[in-house]
Amino acid sequence: MDYIRDILSEIGYNLQDYGKEYRARPIYRNSDNNTVLRIRKENGSWTDFKDSVGGSFEELIKISLNLKSIDEAKKFLKDKNVDTSKIASTKPKVKTVRTFPKETLNTMLPIHDYWLDRGVKLSTIKEFGGGVIKEGRMKDRYVFPIFNSQDNLIGLSGRCVLENRSDSRPKWKHLGDKSFWRYPLQLNYNIIREKKEVFLIESIGDALSMWDAGVKNIIVIFGLDISLPVLNSLIKIDPQKIYISLNNDAENNSAGNAAAQKLEKKLLKYFDFNQIWVNLPDKNDFGEMSKEEITAWRNKLNG
Repeated sequence: MDYIRDILSEIGYNLQDYGKEYRARPIYRNSDNNTVLRIRKENGSWTDFKDSVGGSFEELIKISLNLKSIDEAKKFLKDKNVDTSKIASTKPKVKTVRTFPKETLNTMLPIHDYWLDRGVKLSTIKEFGGGVIKEGRMKDRYVFPIFNSQDNLIGLSGRCVLENRSDSRPKWKHLGDKSFWRYPLQLNYNIIREKKEVFLIESIGDALSMWDAGVKNIIVIFGLDISLPVLNSLIKIDPQKIYISLNNDAENNSAGNAAAQKLEKKLLKYFDFNQIWVNLPDKNDFGEMSKEEITAWRNKLNG
């Protein structure tokens, strides 16, 4: 509806058109993220992804103009010849972050053999704060804790360490909502900001190998697509180069290769073409490469 666009533009919003919705920087709080606020075109309902809040169009008008009540917002809209009775007031569902008690980590045992046997240095392993769990839903997995920027435990990611893993048991198991994870930004956010470049990789196994080789400006996307929180972090940091370095599956099903091209198109909606680079590992993934091979691969990007 045009009145939604016109009114929001009039009160100070710089709207970006995203099909069925607008994206904008919230004017009711300090923010430098131009896409963190979503407003539905059909009824003006909104979601602020950073604060996990949302509501009706009237509520957005209220907080944007710092009004005292919804009635004042309705009067403002009435003066603009907007019939508020025809505006759907259904509050959109906002996902909340699930947290885990930190006592969960007390069950982790400092048994690092799985990663040591793969050539990862103990100092690197300890930085990621993981360990083996012998019981419960993460039984016989090496588990990495996932924290958010408030130091809340919002997830657990576990790699099966059984020597004879059955096909019915997945290599990796995750607890928590991956769509909220920005990993391992609790360790390397400032590194990425200083270097102004970042590598998007698939798994924590890749992260350990790259970290061990001195490449610490990484973000794990836990799969083949990028989540909104990670995208928002990239927009905030605005790196000079974003390397898409998913698995190189050219000799298998090419899933990582196809996903890299898809992800490139997605990122080009937010960044200039000279910021996005697709650079897959020389082997299937970084876990299969030695430190020397990763270093050589990294140095080629500077050539």
